[in-house]
Amino acid sequence: MASEASVAAVHLIALRHGESTLNAQGRLTGQLDPPLTPSGRVQARRLAPLAARPYDLRLHSGARRAEETLRLACDAAGLPGVALEADARWRERSYGELEGGPPDAWRQPIDIDAAPPGGESYRQLGMRVLAAVDDLHDRAAAAGRPLQVLLCAHSGVLRMLRGIAECTEDLAPLLGDGAGNAEALELTYIRAAAPVFLTT
Repeated sequence: MASEASVAAVHLIALRHGESTLNAQGRLTGQLDPPLTPSGRVQARRLAPLAARPYDLRLHSGARRAEETLRLACDAAGLPGVALEADARWRERSYGELEGGPPDAWRQPIDIDAAPPGGESYRQLGMRVLAAVDDLHDRAAAAGRPLQVLLCAHSGVLRMLRGIAECTEDLAPLLGDGAGNAEALELTYIRAAAPVFLTT
């Protein structure tokens, strides 16, 4: 008989959106809402093999670049009009007053509670991502089986997802290891718990 934890498992393919106009300009995006570039649209269509797999849920952050990437990937996979679900908890970290500026306007210290002016700390980002993962576990438990989920989100979110999946103890390894445009992570969560780096 399957354990309660295994029934509530979440198998997640997490994609970063394709190149946006602000990515192409080398500017901090955060929660600004730019569209994809032509190159970003090509990148999105190349995700079709991943989008073609069977999923219980196809999610995105609600940001234009994430929704557009996921829709283009699904269309290219022969799934036009397939249901997509938006959840703002998957949005990129807010960089507050620095959004739209140069990336070197903010140098992240090794401090999980450090935040740009008017923006989010990594702890705030991590806790909202963890809450969204917890909800996926609840949906799996309600369904009585593991969930297969496709998510299109953002580099900071993918960092947090990996840290949660790997029960990371230290923030530092996550800081310099962001995902490139249209890159994918494949992760499994049995029952996510807050990793040490979020609770200390």
